[in-house]
Amino acid sequence: MRASLFRRVLLVIGIVAIAAAVVPALRFYHYFETHVSTDDAYVDGTVALVSSRVAGTVSSLYVEDNWTVTEGEVLLTLDPRDYEVRVEQARAQLARAHQSVDEMYAGVDEARSGVRLAQTQLHQAQIDWERAKALKSQGIISAEYYDQAQTAVRVATANSALADHELAQSKAALGEEVDHTDHSRYDRPIVKQAEAALETAKLDLGYTKIFAPFAGIVTHKTVHIGHRVQVGEPLMAIVPLKHLYITANYKETQLTDVRVGQHATVEADIYPGYVYQGHVDSISMGTGAAFSLLPPENATGNWVKVVQRVPVKIVLDQDIPADKPLRLGLSVEVAINVGNTHGSLLSSMVQRHFEHNGATTPNESLKVQPMPAPEPHGQPPPAEQHRQFLHRLFHRRQ
Repeated sequence: MRASLFRRVLLVIGIVAIAAAVVPALRFYHYFETHVSTDDAYVDGTVALVSSRVAGTVSSLYVEDNWTVTEGEVLLTLDPRDYEVRVEQARAQLARAHQSVDEMYAGVDEARSGVRLAQTQLHQAQIDWERAKALKSQGIISAEYYDQAQTAVRVATANSALADHELAQSKAALGEEVDHTDHSRYDRPIVKQAEAALETAKLDLGYTKIFAPFAGIVTHKTVHIGHRVQVGEPLMAIVPLKHLYITANYKETQLTDVRVGQHATVEADIYPGYVYQGHVDSISMGTGAAFSLLPPENATGNWVKVVQRVPVKIVLDQDIPADKPLRLGLSVEVAINVGNTHGSLLSSMVQRHFEHNGATTPNESLKVQPMPAPEPHGQPPPAEQHRQFLHRLFHRRQ
């Protein structure tokens, strides 16, 4: 009796255990059917390699490795004295160019006075010659006096032509038709060249201060006070705080139902149990091997098929918590919900977010001009309307 009761109890317990395991098993089966996961995933992001645009000696250094910097913060300065001297030289050259233009205008005025003088002398010579012709016909003057009057007319004519030529030459030195209005007096190539040289010198002087392109963490600092740096030499790197994303390398057999916009969960090995929420932003157009330094050559006789992996970009939906920051290169596990397969296979969610009416604004924090928008019939929009549009778009981002 007791054995029969014991068997019944065990049967009931077994039935209850099986019933209790059915729901988790169904959930696990549903999760397995609607999710693809990989542990071949890492934290990635935009890294700024800070370098100098001019050569110089480091005079001040304001950051160290692993320091936090804000956008526009001064990282280091180069000795500016050489470039300050160049600015003064460029200013002197600009002043000399103004003097040259003034001299050219004075030369034009002098040439005009010469033209008037030559015309007056020619007019007087013609009068004397006409008088000499009349007197010669009456036999009052000698042939020698008549020949002198005729020669004087020829000399005055040549002097007038020479004066006209000198005036044209003086005008040509100014590059265009002379205009004495103040707003265009120095609008000359020689002055523009000097102004451009001055602006270049000022830019080079400004480049002696190196600023942080965006907020982030300083790393790989290789520069110290007193170092002589060259143009383009990497001085340090800045890892952004907000532009981190996940690169998940999925097997090609797992990407059958993966689409842009699908929800993804990310769990970092450094924070076990904490899940970051994100979505698929884009899928790479090639496998990792295709973009390697030595891509595989499959047209050989000893070819062996290997399952390839394709990078998938995962963008996080929320800001990274301050107590659980991610770092470049951290290992993570990514699971993508492939239940909805209506998304795109090629387009990027980030790109669509920054596109509006055919214009693309920059994705990073650098304040650069957006890509020009193609307009129908080749007619660009009004400049003011385009500026207001960019202003509203940037404020929406912030």
